[in-house]
Amino acid sequence: FDIALEEKLGDEFKKKIKSYSRVAEVPFNPKNKRNIVAVLNNGQYELITRGAPEVIVDFCPELNNENKKEINRWIRDEGRQGRRVLAIAKKELRSKNIDIEKNDHGYFFVGLISFVDLIKSSAYGAVQQATALGVKIKILTGDSKEVAGAVAHQIGLIKSPEEVITATEFERMPDAKREKALLKYAVFARVSPEQKYFIIKLLQEKYEVGFLGEGINDAPALKIAGVSLVVDKAADIAREAADIVLLKKSLQVILDGIEEGRIVFANTSKYIIATLASNFGNFFAVAIASLMIDFLPMLPLQILLVNLLSDFPMIAISTDTVDKKELKAPQKYNVKDIMILAIVLGIVSTIFDFIFFGLFFRISPGVLQTNWFIGSILTELVFLFSIRGKGFFLKLKSPSAVLLVLTTVAFLATIILPYSALGQAVFSFTRPSVYHLTLILSVVAVYFICTEMIKLIYYKNLSRLNVKS
Repeated sequence: FDIALEEKLGDEFKKKIKSYSRVAEVPFNPKNKRNIVAVLNNGQYELITRGAPEVIVDFCPELNNENKKEINRWIRDEGRQGRRVLAIAKKELRSKNIDIEKNDHGYFFVGLISFVDLIKSSAYGAVQQATALGVKIKILTGDSKEVAGAVAHQIGLIKSPEEVITATEFERMPDAKREKALLKYAVFARVSPEQKYFIIKLLQEKYEVGFLGEGINDAPALKIAGVSLVVDKAADIAREAADIVLLKKSLQVILDGIEEGRIVFANTSKYIIATLASNFGNFFAVAIASLMIDFLPMLPLQILLVNLLSDFPMIAISTDTVDKKELKAPQKYNVKDIMILAIVLGIVSTIFDFIFFGLFFRISPGVLQTNWFIGSILTELVFLFSIRGKGFFLKLKSPSAVLLVLTTVAFLATIILPYSALGQAVFSFTRPSVYHLTLILSVVAVYFICTEMIKLIYYKNLSRLNVKS
């Protein structure tokens, strides 16, 4: 407020201010909702106070009921436009040796100043993004109902500027009604630091709560919040109490962080399931097949190449896109669910590995080793595109460019290497026939259909269980 006033003052007023010297001061107090300063000018002491209009007018005896009604009417009109209002009053002092905080009578009403706190252009988009992510935004402010309601309405947080409750009204409610009001209202006005603390404590009984503040008065709320955030230019005590300091003063940064965290979670889960299921299937198939024949079902160098080419696109999972449905709510690592799905899909992988084994082991060691090599990699590659999301693969968001490129490279290398002189000389591959390659691709297609069906059935039944629980 002081900076805004100084910018608007003319040179004449700025010179006049320099003739005053400050001799005492009481900083703004959230309980009293005002600050006080004693100044000296030309041998005369003056006491100046400013703050919430409803507090200041009570110190001014010259204001009658009609004056107060007019003042309140003007304040409401300004508030409905999202403007914050400060009232100013002053009185003359005979001496500076008095308790200026308790000297709260006999003031002369100077006037009112309204301030426009411009809303960031990104605020509306941030509210929409929060809704898409299932994040509930609540405003806890010391401003009036009119100001808080107008701002919240402008950014699309509430449908009507009237959907606001004061902290005092909230505290006076019975417990049952208070619990409903906590969920109903997104805007709480005239909130003191103690009341912010109380509201956040109530919210934490059922929700994970993050709190964004910047002032000294926000410190208690920052201390109790699950995740406390402040802007870079926040008060020192607020910065000390915070978990995260934002270098950019925007709500959009927080929501982008939440969305990025959920994307990382989803991609990490994909990687764990894909790795467990693939390794589970390959390990058991190769181990058991080795006991059934008198030669190695796949040479050591070939197994290493399988790991290289199949893991090659795995590193691109971190860059993959995530379906919007998976971003609507926060997720938790459920080891049981991940292990069950990985084991079920791993068994499917093992079955199809034995299908490859059954199709080619009677022909020759070279044919089995080469064709099983191709089948192992291709099944892992298509498996990635099935496990990318919980829905039908054609309805999922398009995969990232990096994943597509690396998968294509791995696919082409798998097909081309057995036909090349390098593959035959170094890795002992046997040139596959067109019939065998067609057969392999057909089995891979059936494998993809099976994993897709099992995935859809599993997640459908899992969602039903979650709804019942």
